[in-house]
Amino acid sequence: MFFKPKANLPDGEKSRIEFCLQQLAERVGFERFVLPVLTSKTLFDVYEAQRDPQQVMEFLGKHLGHDTSGIRLRVFPSLQLAQRSCGGGCGGGSCDGPSELPGRYDAASRTITLDLDIDSDRQMGLAALINGVVSDLLDQHNYAAAHLPERVELAVVGTGLGMLRNAISLVAKPTHHWDSTQWELLPRPFLDYQALPYVNALAAWARDEATPDWANDLPGELKRPMRTSLKFLLKTNDSFFQPRAKRSWLTQSPSEWWSLAASASASKQVIAIRHWQSDGPLNDQQETLLLEKLRSANLAVTLHAIAATERLATEQPAIASEAVVRELRLLTDHRDDEVRAKAMCALTRLGKLDEATVETAAMMLGDNHRHLVFAGVYALATLDSVPDRVLPAFDRCFVRALRACDYEFIDLFAAAYQRWFEDPQAHFEGLLQDSPEHLPIALETLQKTPAPEPQGAV
Repeated sequence: MFFKPKANLPDGEKSRIEFCLQQLAERVGFERFVLPVLTSKTLFDVYEAQRDPQQVMEFLGKHLGHDTSGIRLRVFPSLQLAQRSCGGGCGGGSCDGPSELPGRYDAASRTITLDLDIDSDRQMGLAALINGVVSDLLDQHNYAAAHLPERVELAVVGTGLGMLRNAISLVAKPTHHWDSTQWELLPRPFLDYQALPYVNALAAWARDEATPDWANDLPGELKRPMRTSLKFLLKTNDSFFQPRAKRSWLTQSPSEWWSLAASASASKQVIAIRHWQSDGPLNDQQETLLLEKLRSANLAVTLHAIAATERLATEQPAIASEAVVRELRLLTDHRDDEVRAKAMCALTRLGKLDEATVETAAMMLGDNHRHLVFAGVYALATLDSVPDRVLPAFDRCFVRALRACDYEFIDLFAAAYQRWFEDPQAHFEGLLQDSPEHLPIALETLQKTPAPEPQGAV
């Protein structure tokens, strides 16, 4: 049986990482992303030679081809415990270790501050110093996202300086927004245990290293998925980020982005779709391509095609043609819950709900996936009226949310009742007669919810 290689990441997340690396390389130079990967031993030996952080900075500068002479270095070991203790909150990190590296970079003064003496913890101290030097590299090249830790870490691993960071667990339980197309919504605090193996695989593949010796030093939880992803890359070459080619993809014209979406590469398709633009209705070729992507067997491609449809048709309503809307409606019954929710939200935003999708939205209210519940509530809350058979499901969902003290969507519920009832307070009083303790919260939300503008009815 034919075995199709896979990366250790879903295509959407894989594409996001490759896009970020492409942004970095186009800003600071592709040549820096094919530099040799320095082993932990090499980095430790550089420090042990003189035990001088300034000498390490100079070494890092030579490796990167970056002038570090203007960087100030400060060490305040007294801050070590305060900065690294967990305190129960973790800040997105691991309860079994630090939630961040013990240091930071200030761009305004070009200053790296370490919160410990490197002698007290060579690995953490040198990793923090490397992060600071790479942060300075990004800032000096006017990289706009240089303040985001994950982007710095991508640059650290990509430029061959990530072996110390690979052995430090900063994120135990990665969190992701339900909508995987929203790359900018919640910037990741650090690279997690799923992303790190793939970034290291890209580092090896970019250097044309099929069996890199340095990979033997990776922690066990990174080594196996890294090798899986490296096999995938060597077999398929499916990556938007290809530093050896030195191709500046991000300056392409709109027509070139449309053409790139026809690529066989999943990553190139996803990123190209995200860059689609249109000044008016789509031509036949563009609409055919859009429909093809909405029907794709690749979930990441389908999801980004839905997002692109919503974005483009919001600006140019004619893009939401009968064929496109029909496809979106079909996707509300897709096997994947994220696709169903994303399609329902897109139809709602475009004002294209029909009787069938209203029924589907009502069914979503009882689902165990929160994003499907949200999609159903969001869709129904935009309508001026709903069929009588839908209201009981909406009421049950509302009461269930109140009893669970789940107030995330409560404003949407209140807006819906404002639309549907002349006296929503009376409806609340009847609905909550068996749960009077929840009535004050419901009424307070109702009072804070402005009267909605008329939308439509089904």
